[in-house]
Amino acid sequence: MLRSVILPALLLAMPVLGQYSGPESVEYDPVGDRYFVSNTGSNQIRVRAQDGTVSTFASVSPAPYGLEIMGDTLFACSGGGVKGYLLSNGSQVFNRALGATFCNGITTDGRYLYITDFSGGRIYKVDALNTSHTTLVSSTGGSPNGIVWDPIGERLVVVFWGSNAPIRAYDRETGAATTLVTNSGLGNIDGVAIDCNGNFITANWSPARISRWAPDFQGGAVNLNVTGLGNPADIDFDTVNDRICIPNSSNNTVLLVDVDCSTGVNEVGGEMHRLLPNPVVDRLAVEPPLKERAAFLLIDQRGSIAATGQLDPGAQVDVTPLAPGAYTLLVPSMGLSLRFVRVAQH
Repeated sequence: MLRSVILPALLLAMPVLGQYSGPESVEYDPVGDRYFVSNTGSNQIRVRAQDGTVSTFASVSPAPYGLEIMGDTLFACSGGGVKGYLLSNGSQVFNRALGATFCNGITTDGRYLYITDFSGGRIYKVDALNTSHTTLVSSTGGSPNGIVWDPIGERLVVVFWGSNAPIRAYDRETGAATTLVTNSGLGNIDGVAIDCNGNFITANWSPARISRWAPDFQGGAVNLNVTGLGNPADIDFDTVNDRICIPNSSNNTVLLVDVDCSTGVNEVGGEMHRLLPNPVVDRLAVEPPLKERAAFLLIDQRGSIAATGQLDPGAQVDVTPLAPGAYTLLVPSMGLSLRFVRVAQH
């Protein structure tokens, strides 16, 4: 059983003149502990530090929309293609024209980028290492907007524009589609992210609302009652500080909304399991201990396998080789999936 609790919204980015202009997408950087914001009104990517300082990271033309970090690069949807900028200094290192009409949403599974073409109704698969791309889905039958890679379900989850917007999943190899929600009852779903408990978070314009969905999308949307919204766009989830990151394109603000992640537990064999300590510096334990030896995988927030091994009852997992950031511990034989954050020693 997975649960989330929304805490009161923290208006950590106030609408100061010139700070944001048509903010469209937020991407949290767990290594730098900062927030990138695409500004469609100023053709810039802005970056917000934890102390609230906002500065210009890079200039992008055509205007940047969806943002996604893969490796040492921040990728941005720009017009009919995608551009990449080094996280270290903002210099442009990638530029790929996709022949799209309007690139909007972007995600990664750790190896490839996946980009929605809002106006063309397509989804592209981009190999940034080899500077190539293919059309994964030639026709989505609608206007695909936000997209997120779901490493647990091994699927691309896409939200759509329009009234009673649907939510669909796509296979990253074949592009085969599965409809998760036929009629959401929501209009113009712009963004989608996954929170610390494996739930899906969506942002929509009509009405302006942030909603939570169970991992199986059963039971309908839960209104999180976030205030201060104005055409909320391409959201992200800050897995280090446990926050929903919301760009409001119509009122030029970015909201950081705290989520209580302390209730993230899994039930296996009638027992509720959690990881301790969490966040963790060096060694991680499953409580209560597993009853038998089992293989495990550590998945990073981009869906890549960071480590594998065997976990004995009562044993701990050494996470010191992992870079700081958010991860998921998977024990496939038991159906166990637990999220944790690895932090550096202070």
